[in-house]
Amino acid sequence: MASRITMRQIEALRAAVLTGGASAAARLLNLSQPSVSRLLAELEREVGFALFDRSNRRLRPTPECEVIYAEAEHMFAGLAGIAARANEIRQSGLGHLRIACMPSLSSGVLPKIIARFCRTRPDVQISLSSYGSATVVEWVSRGLVDVGIALKPLEAPNVESRLLITADMVCAIPAAHPLAAKAVIEPSDLAEVDFIGLTDDRLSWGAIANVLHAAEITPKRRISTQRAYTAYALVAEGAGVTVVEPFTAHAFTDRGVVTRPFAPRIPLSFYLFFPTGKPPSGLVREFCAATQEFLARISGAGGLGKIGPM
Repeated sequence: MASRITMRQIEALRAAVLTGGASAAARLLNLSQPSVSRLLAELEREVGFALFDRSNRRLRPTPECEVIYAEAEHMFAGLAGIAARANEIRQSGLGHLRIACMPSLSSGVLPKIIARFCRTRPDVQISLSSYGSATVVEWVSRGLVDVGIALKPLEAPNVESRLLITADMVCAIPAAHPLAAKAVIEPSDLAEVDFIGLTDDRLSWGAIANVLHAAEITPKRRISTQRAYTAYALVAEGAGVTVVEPFTAHAFTDRGVVTRPFAPRIPLSFYLFFPTGKPPSGLVREFCAATQEFLARISGAGGLGKIGPM
């Protein structure tokens, strides 16, 4: 049994079959013609039978050669598959993306972004966890997820942050509500209306409370809820108005909810969080760029640029 067949000999065989001559095979392999002839002769000695008919100055494969060539093509196809997979990993990372995101985005926006992303990347598996900002950052710190999305950077070891987008909070109003006629909503407009407050988002609700307190306004906070998505749903049912992040509004435009700018501005900065010392894969960078583009488009925030190398 042949036991000393080399990869170089198989390459010479394949090139000779494809081109029909030693000189052309040599050019294909960037070798000299004598080198290719030597490799083919060595291979024939190893297998113990002739691989080519050389009677008319061309290399015509014998039936035995066709069998060997078919096996060689399977091998080269396997190598091509490995190379393609390596290139895929190099460009886009591994095929499993783990995301942790704060509820205000994971409920109303991330499902649409993920669905769009999966349509263009059918080979990717995604897991999405929803937690408050502090827990999101903790999960990133512990290496349990590839990327986290939360509000402004929180102190945590082993975590790097990068600005995703900054957007102003808006006032969400039932379309039939008198306030919907106003172009801009101010704190004084909220004094006599049913107001839906947020109880579980200290960063955004704290900013809202500070603005209302400075204006000496105490709204009729008849309903409080933990999630921005739920607040929008309550507005859709006519239960009141709220001041909330702008991104989830797109899910309620056909449910009778309108949004108006709120003054003074209350900016919210959302950040991407990554484990320190573990450069984001191409897949992570691709997803982050898709998320930024979608958020910028639905919020009307332009000029943020794409996420570059990290």
